[in-house]
Amino acid sequence: MDITLIELNRIIPNDYNPNVVSEDILAKLRQEIGQKGLCEPILVRGRDNGYVIVDGEHRWRICRELGWEEIPCIITNFDDNEARIKTLQLNYMRGSAVPVKLAALIHSLNKEIKLEELAKRLPYEEVQLKDNLELLKLPDNFGDEIKQQAKAEENQLPGVISFVVYKDQEEIIEKALEKAKQKLPDGTKNSKAIALANLCNYFIQAQQDTNKTESMKGVE
Repeated sequence: MDITLIELNRIIPNDYNPNVVSEDILAKLRQEIGQKGLCEPILVRGRDNGYVIVDGEHRWRICRELGWEEIPCIITNFDDNEARIKTLQLNYMRGSAVPVKLAALIHSLNKEIKLEELAKRLPYEEVQLKDNLELLKLPDNFGDEIKQQAKAEENQLPGVISFVVYKDQEEIIEKALEKAKQKLPDGTKNSKAIALANLCNYFIQAQQDTNKTESMKGVE
């Protein structure tokens, strides 16, 4: 394809690009372009009296920041769907996609193209495309709910308690645990740990009752 120099102010980014690049990578890209120029032209397609970016939005933005007036481009004649597909194909090799924006883009393509066909053309398996579409069915506050759930689950993470006992002590502990396990419903998971916790609770409660009784005697 021919490479054409186009004025930066005649080019606009598309409104569907889901790609994001870290500040660290952007800084390196900015330094590279500033020192050595643009090694790869951006991909655009014509619209009205200007052009829309298909691939290369971050390079285009950096060139504007550097004060460039023109940028090398490859002009394509992609239709809407072909442009979106090409953006996804090339994005996969650079940066990462914002999940919800990616889901919205897949949803838009899926209106006219079956997921099976999209999976053949995009760098995603069909099951990945379906998973992305599921994001659009989630409530707006889903992210907050996940954070709250994760915080709650942190308090439920399993821990390990270890201590050394003599043989006679081990026999007493095992006997107590077996009796405590008999009080649990059949099929209880991690029954030994639950039995131990119940024994500890039983002792704590008994100690509290004893202290309360002694306190009441003192009042009398």
